[in-house]
Amino acid sequence: MPRSLSLEGIADGIGVVRSALFQPMSILEEKELLFTRQAHVLGGGRRKRKVTHITEEGRNYVLQKSDEMVTSRHDLSVKIFGQAPTYTSLIGREKESEQLLEFVNARKQIHLRGLPGIGKSTLARSLAETVAKEGMEVRWAGIDAYTDVSMLMQRFGFEPTMMYDPSAYASIFTDQQETVVIIDDIQAVSERHKEAFSQFFSSLKELNIPTILIGREPQPFAIEGSVVSLGPLETKQAIQLLGEEMDGEKRTEIAERLGGHPLAILMYDDSTPLPEESDDVRAYVEQVVLGDVSADVHAAIPPFLMLPFPVPTERMINPEDVSLLDEHALLRWIPNDLSMEMQHLVRNVCRSNLTDGELDKLHLESIEHWSQHSDSFSAIAELHHRIQRKEEDIGSVLSQQATVLMHERSGSFATLLDEAVSIQPTDVDLIALATQHALNRAELDIAKEYISQAENNPRIEHLRLQIAHFEGKKGSIESFEQSYETIEDPDEKLRLQLSVLSRAIDDLVGENTSEQLTLLDRMIQNITPPDEPSIRQIVLTSIVVMKHSIALHKGDFSEATFLRDQLISIATEHDTLVQFLSAKASLAEAKPNTMEFTLTIKDVERISEQMKQPLFKASLQLLLCEALVETEPFRAQHIHSTLDIAMIESMDSVIANRLVARWWALRSQLEPQQKVSSIREAILRFRLSGCPNRARYLSKRLHQSM
Repeated sequence: MPRSLSLEGIADGIGVVRSALFQPMSILEEKELLFTRQAHVLGGGRRKRKVTHITEEGRNYVLQKSDEMVTSRHDLSVKIFGQAPTYTSLIGREKESEQLLEFVNARKQIHLRGLPGIGKSTLARSLAETVAKEGMEVRWAGIDAYTDVSMLMQRFGFEPTMMYDPSAYASIFTDQQETVVIIDDIQAVSERHKEAFSQFFSSLKELNIPTILIGREPQPFAIEGSVVSLGPLETKQAIQLLGEEMDGEKRTEIAERLGGHPLAILMYDDSTPLPEESDDVRAYVEQVVLGDVSADVHAAIPPFLMLPFPVPTERMINPEDVSLLDEHALLRWIPNDLSMEMQHLVRNVCRSNLTDGELDKLHLESIEHWSQHSDSFSAIAELHHRIQRKEEDIGSVLSQQATVLMHERSGSFATLLDEAVSIQPTDVDLIALATQHALNRAELDIAKEYISQAENNPRIEHLRLQIAHFEGKKGSIESFEQSYETIEDPDEKLRLQLSVLSRAIDDLVGENTSEQLTLLDRMIQNITPPDEPSIRQIVLTSIVVMKHSIALHKGDFSEATFLRDQLISIATEHDTLVQFLSAKASLAEAKPNTMEFTLTIKDVERISEQMKQPLFKASLQLLLCEALVETEPFRAQHIHSTLDIAMIESMDSVIANRLVARWWALRSQLEPQQKVSSIREAILRFRLSGCPNRARYLSKRLHQSM
């Protein structure tokens, strides 16, 4: 059964304490309008709970006695996507509701602030229901310390799309002007991702997308916006949370003693004493909410205090404890009952009472638990606890997990690295790993900040060169030349020479390339192939391919043919590489608006469709788009849309990165409404993959278009 049919779910939905349901539900059950039974609750652990169903007589009673139209639970016309919590009846807050609606209609960015448990999310959820019923779309997502903008977009319900420019994500809403964006727990944003989120929020504001940023004080963003501050409920409103069965004076006393704090009231149990009027909510949590609970509840709480983010019930150390804590209103549920965490108010109070020794023991228990699983979700949780314990070998542990986590959970891994560096700021290997990951994410300022902590250390000289290349500094290729001249290992020197050459050839753009081509010719001549036959053949083939590209840039098609003939002499004309180079040369040589051009396009399309090697296939498709973008844009757009760019990006190689950059550059021409965001993304990706000239060329295009 869904949690909404359990006592806990019904109380949450109505917005009252659970004890307020006992008497009325008992009467309804006696009259056979409801019936109860024991059942497992989805996402609620292994224990069975009492769930409630309406009977046939109950349905008939509602139809006869109520003027309200009975509708199906899920209204398909109401478009609320993402992680919106279950809709709860809103008690009070009329003034704040009007303010929120007014700001949303004025397309403002709104900061909704208040204490933990004061009702911020409940108010925003009520607003979401209102605007959704008026035909607007709502996108709701929550944030934790391991969330970046990319993960936030996935939580909104969008398909996974990795963009290096945080502002570009806001462009997704350009065609969705009738959308309200709601982001919960913004105070949880890590320092590592703060600037990226600031850019994203600012871009939403510039696009006039109504946005509600929900968070506690102090909230980490200085972005201007309309502010709605939520305080305690007035007594006449607060007593409604206690139900109507309780004596009026008693309800008033409870509401006043608890200061009108909604969560504190909803946690109230009539079997426990009230705090003194001078006690604050913290004392209430310690002395009343947790003061008289059973030993089982106290024993179950500690592992929940250590969660770095919400987790699915079945992944807890003791899943059966979930329903036990839920019965005492101690848990906060993420939509669809898929994951949960401790109520922030309770977590903050309980955790502050733990000693360092108790915290260390809990971290160790968590490490043991999460290390038993091999998925990336568990790895992030395990590494979080290792870092919080300040383990000395954390750098090597992070390095071991880097390959997988950099790809599968890039934002979370970035947070882990940042936390580790802040704890061990002199670990050069750790700084190098954090810098490289920042560069992989095109976060140049962050990379420079990391590397500044290891000034003049020769072990990270290659990262300084990458940063120089990323910034597009002139002479960076010459810097690489000087760098590999000092390398004693011939294999390492050769690897760097080929890498720099490949990037430099892909970076050729515009007409004034003669100086660059001369430099490339010299660099090729300086390569000494190894003696080992199998490796020597690979290197020589690579050199021929690079010379072929240079020949095409020079317009020397006879030289290109000669180079292909060299390859055919050691392979065949049907070899995949030979076919790729031949198709590439045909496109470069064909003149637009001629019969030859038309035949060439058809031939290259056929070759690309048959091509099995994914990078060659993608490169040919992009070459076709570039050849057709001016004369046949619709055909180019079709080819562009069929290219599996997500698969290319997942290959995570420098060559693949440059293909993805070209894909974004073409998108800016083929989808005018996404022009600016696509150019900005292409610029970042060309910089990241070592093509500063292409990045500068696109920057000029961007300024011209603006």
